[in-house]
Amino acid sequence: VDFNLAIWYLLNVNMRFTDHAKYRLFMERGISVDLVKAVILEPDSTVRIADNGIKSLKRLEKGDLVVVYKKDKTAYVIITAYFK
Repeated sequence: VDFNLAIWYLLNVNMRFTDHAKYRLFMERGISVDLVKAVILEPDSTVRIADNGIKSLKRLEKGDLVVVYKKDKTAYVIITAYFK
């Protein structure tokens, strides 16, 4: 793996947040963009869900963080995220 390419990709991941996600993650739950990115790029588990959705989980010190999203041609579209 090219380390520089991996760093570039981590820094340049294009994410869009639904209005629901923006409110819930940032206002109510205090979940950062960096945490969401970590779950998407390095999940401990991932499953496909209805409507072409993806549900990924990452174990963190604070608890298991779940991110529900879809992948389109240009971005990860974040639907919601929550600590389990």
